[in-house]
Amino acid sequence: MLPSIFKFRNIVLFFFTGFIYGQRPTHSPNPQDNTPIDLNNLFDVIVFIVLPILMIIFYILWRNQVKNKGNKN
Repeated sequence: MLPSIFKFRNIVLFFFTGFIYGQRPTHSPNPQDNTPIDLNNLFDVIVFIVLPILMIIFYILWRNQVKNKGNKN
């Protein structure tokens, strides 16, 4: 019984593999199209350095505020 299940799975994979690859868009960005971060570009510096640091700072401040409210009640 078990080998027939594997045969059915292999047949399904064989017939639908081309269909799956056929659905992949050709003009979408690929991981190979990525470029390294350019630190001379102001947008890259803001998005990849300044904003994450601000998010961490605001999270720490928010967490401390929530802790202090809990202690007062």
